[in-house]
Amino acid sequence: MKNRLFIFTVLAGAALAFGSCSDYLDETADKSGNAYIYHMDQLYGLTGQASLYLDGENGDQAKMATGGYMQEQYLMGDGVCLSPDVYLKGMPTYFLMMSHGYSVYSWDDYSLKTDSYVFSLTWQKAYDRIYTFNTVLENLDKVIQTTEAVRNQVEGEARFGRAFFHFLLLTQYCRWQDDAPGIGYREDTNPSVVPERQTVAYTLERIYEDLDLAEEALTKAGRTAFDYEFNTRPTVPTVQALRARIALYRGDYETALENAENALKGNGTLENIAENPNYALMTLREVVFLDQDSVPIPGMSKWEKMPYSMYSLMNQAVVECPEIFVPCMSADVTTWGIPLSESFYNLFTDKVNDARWTLFYDNCYTVGGYPAVSMEMSSGGISWETQQWLKPWDYYTYFHFMGQWGASNVVGMTTAEMYLTKAECLARSGREGEAAEVLKTLRRTRFTDQAAADDIGGTVQEVLDERSREMGPFWRFYEAKRLNGAENAGIEIRREILTNTADPASVTEIVIPANDPRWALPFYETELELMGWEQNEGWE
Repeated sequence: MKNRLFIFTVLAGAALAFGSCSDYLDETADKSGNAYIYHMDQLYGLTGQASLYLDGENGDQAKMATGGYMQEQYLMGDGVCLSPDVYLKGMPTYFLMMSHGYSVYSWDDYSLKTDSYVFSLTWQKAYDRIYTFNTVLENLDKVIQTTEAVRNQVEGEARFGRAFFHFLLLTQYCRWQDDAPGIGYREDTNPSVVPERQTVAYTLERIYEDLDLAEEALTKAGRTAFDYEFNTRPTVPTVQALRARIALYRGDYETALENAENALKGNGTLENIAENPNYALMTLREVVFLDQDSVPIPGMSKWEKMPYSMYSLMNQAVVECPEIFVPCMSADVTTWGIPLSESFYNLFTDKVNDARWTLFYDNCYTVGGYPAVSMEMSSGGISWETQQWLKPWDYYTYFHFMGQWGASNVVGMTTAEMYLTKAECLARSGREGEAAEVLKTLRRTRFTDQAAADDIGGTVQEVLDERSREMGPFWRFYEAKRLNGAENAGIEIRREILTNTADPASVTEIVIPANDPRWALPFYETELELMGWEQNEGWE
């Protein structure tokens, strides 16, 4: 981007670690203006740093899981709900402090186009990583070499990373159609060169090209097996998993099936979450419900819960999680403790045996976070009056992995996603029996009762419902967008919002139809001016 310098402190550290000043004074400085790159080991260290995907800050492990890749789509999808009652009477104070959160939920064009914080969590973070991978690729053949295998590994990892983050941006900032404006393809580190937008088809073509070259390079490097020890380094199965995700997004089910199956051959591990101690919960406080006479209702009390061990072991647990092909995570305070939508709540038809519900959703956390309700809890219990405006789904939010600033959503590909991709492709080709068996394989690691796990068919809709249960509300915007594009699914966003958050009477309904151009999110206006691009349609 024009007039922007990206600082990569890891490069400075690598330069000091691998030689004295006299060794590299005559070398070409890297494009970040921060350090000299003169040895392949520096590039190897750069492509392997966890913060490229976990979004750490200067290597600070405590912040390794904070960041906001794709954060707008969490609030703009149909998996969460901030009803006027919830916002006015109960939203956590920390959310109210971050006013842009409700603006994003309301699809407010001014905030989405001008809020630098929103921009910093989305376009900027992905583009920073693209710049890093371009720095690696530009210096690949200019540095002191080690072995051909290391060189090929570094190239493969950099090409994968560049493709990965371009695809994240494409799903946020572009419409689905081939001929819609794309985001071009950033291939250099020259701040004065801005890629032409061209079309979605062009951007996808370049993404696939990088993935093909990445797979070729990683194969030459011998990186054909999944790296269970430290999965921040992509391998051939990682590339295949991303290719499967992209093909599914495009409705190319044959390619998606082939790559999902290949990825699962490289890593088909599923953890039994019901038996895994890493998913154990800690109880925070009891939630007591009162009747009209302010007397506790027998059998109604619940516990506010949180995955304690996931919080204390966040970075280790994510990096070592065998289900995750690449541990890209997303977390931000504005998406912490947001209640589920009614439709998403109703997807969980078995709230007793499905361990995903009992471990990741059934926590009562939102109630404990509402200031007024929290005070009621401290003084004896939730009043009958408060219970009248709280809906059943208002009590639940999503916690799987815990980060520095709240619940972290998985952005990178997982083995569960590949099983679901395989099942969907089979179902769409009429092989519903095979699809059902794939779903049962997944569910047997998610349910406490095996008979309940096997109680599912293999229709396309059953696969899609299971996909939402497994991947969580974070993915609903993405899912609606791909299904509207590839399948004409007709999914719309419909919600009540406050046009004036200080006025309870300012309730209005917003509707985002399936064919609305605003599914391509707006660019930050300052960035748009620097790049010389036109604003996306519908946000002018």
